[in-house]
Amino acid sequence: MTALASLDRVTRRFGPLTALDEVSLDIDPGQILGLLGPNGAGKSTLLSLVQGLRRPSSGTVRLFERDPRDTAARARLGCTPQETALPPVLKVGEVIDFVGGHFADRTPTAQLAEEFGLEGLLRRQTGALSGGQRRRLSVALAFVGRPRLVLLDEPTTGLDVDGRRALWDAIRRQHE
Repeated sequence: MTALASLDRVTRRFGPLTALDEVSLDIDPGQILGLLGPNGAGKSTLLSLVQGLRRPSSGTVRLFERDPRDTAARARLGCTPQETALPPVLKVGEVIDFVGGHFADRTPTAQLAEEFGLEGLLRRQTGALSGGQRRRLSVALAFVGRPRLVLLDEPTTGLDVDGRRALWDAIRRQHE
């Protein structure tokens, strides 16, 4: 079985600070993996390396057996960053359509909205959403292109208990 993403003895330094030190990890198909650690432990740095947003100081990162900076590899990757910036004047449906327009095989807007509890918000501007609604939209966008691998950086930040439960249920359904 070929790993969807792999890190082999990856180190990432920011000047004198070592954010990751000799990390090796394979993410296999069908796997759900969580990274736990305190703030500053390097979790977001690791995700940025897999996404091709940063280069390792040493070691090798592969995404679908390619360099993560390769556009063809990233086309099968869905991501939600820790902090999400949505254009405040665009409506939820417009944002989903815009992001979905970058993928040949995308999830239809209505289907994605229903899955993530956004169906009643499609005509609302993103600037008028609550923090939890913005977060649900951000996570939903990671799935719009029917990715083979999804990276979620603190996906439930800003959600209440029921919102977290509903979001994890939606993520599990997407996984299936």
